[in-house]
Amino acid sequence: MNGRFSEYVLTDLRRWRSEGKRAALLTLYNVEPTGPRPAGSQMAVSDAGDFTGFLSGGCVEGALVEETRAAMDAGENRTIRYGVNSPYFDIALPCGSAIDVYIDTGFPDALLDDLITAEQARKAVSLVSDMTTGESRMADAGETGSRLQLTLDGQCFDRLYRPQLRLIVAGKGPVLAATAEIAVASDIQVHVITTEDDTARQCEAAGATASKSLKPEMIDAWTAVATLFHEHELEGPVLLGAMRSDAFYIGALGSRNTHAERVSRFLEDGISEADVKRIKGPLGISMGSRNPPEIAISLVAEVLMTYRERFPV
Repeated sequence: MNGRFSEYVLTDLRRWRSEGKRAALLTLYNVEPTGPRPAGSQMAVSDAGDFTGFLSGGCVEGALVEETRAAMDAGENRTIRYGVNSPYFDIALPCGSAIDVYIDTGFPDALLDDLITAEQARKAVSLVSDMTTGESRMADAGETGSRLQLTLDGQCFDRLYRPQLRLIVAGKGPVLAATAEIAVASDIQVHVITTEDDTARQCEAAGATASKSLKPEMIDAWTAVATLFHEHELEGPVLLGAMRSDAFYIGALGSRNTHAERVSRFLEDGISEADVKRIKGPLGISMGSRNPPEIAISLVAEVLMTYRERFPV
């Protein structure tokens, strides 16, 4: 299969169209009872057979590409079901579930641009689509904290687009570089704060952006902040900026004793106990990490776990 996984498929959809290819947007709008991908998951498919995103564990993507190409040739939208009670009995879902997919071959370019603009501005919006008429529109998302990614009402669905999960990580050395590599590979938008030019270049090569200081406006409700300094006097400005923000996660590297000293220092400086308690220290899930990749994995795992608890799909 000529495809790749990403939660964010709109940019590739627009790129393929700009290259003169036909391309469609696919939305998983129903899962019975459960499946490997949640309702609201999307794919972009081009008439050349390229695709981004997965709607199953890899069981039906090849069939979906061919179904989409047929729909584009016919110039029509369509819905399709795989699994239990599907007419395609030869395409099985080993998990025993069923999925329903909407193939939108005529998704408007102007609406696509609006969605991407909102994504780049880190504004939460929703896409309301009527599968009967083929019409779609963008709407304000409202409160997104506990909202599911997709809600279904008859033949209409409302698909929420949250800003991409962002991790701002500050520090030095190999742990910082490993964190950037693993987080980017996990579909996280990564910004690195470091004074080490070589480390910054390594992180940028992995797909992160970098700067030497924190810009507070970079932190929003969909942002996690972590410090990976061994010289703990350097972490203060970043942690202060995070505590004054809506960051959903704040973590700091160091032992329990180091964290106790950190807490005492902030309290003595007049920072409220409620704000200081937001800092997770030591950061990361407990897995006995002893080298840079393991520390990075434990941090990224904790960020993702906290994010899923805060923003369900």
